[in-house]
Amino acid sequence: MKKKRPVLQDVADRVGVTKMTVSRFLRNPEQVSVALRGKIAAALDELGYIPNRAPDILSNATSRAIGVLLPSLTNQVFAEVLRGIESVTDAHGYQTMLAHYGYKPEMEQER
Repeated sequence: MKKKRPVLQDVADRVGVTKMTVSRFLRNPEQVSVALRGKIAAALDELGYIPNRAPDILSNATSRAIGVLLPSLTNQVFAEVLRGIESVTDAHGYQTMLAHYGYKPEMEQER
């Protein structure tokens, strides 16, 4: 059985705070007391919590995300194109979001 990925509530329960406090720590640690910062950081580490950045990207008008739509993920040409795109986006603090449409025009239009 696949192990469930820990969520904010799991971290909050471990520390005995609200998930809003954990969220506040992740966004702006200075807004949380030093003692609590240590407890939250330890719980994040113990649980192996990895923040999901997708909601932030989707909810902010200035997401710093760039979508790339490719016809194929197996064609080496497109792999090289993607590598070039990511070298530029990474260098400038952007996240690359990738989708492919398998050379199907209707899927390309939809995505």
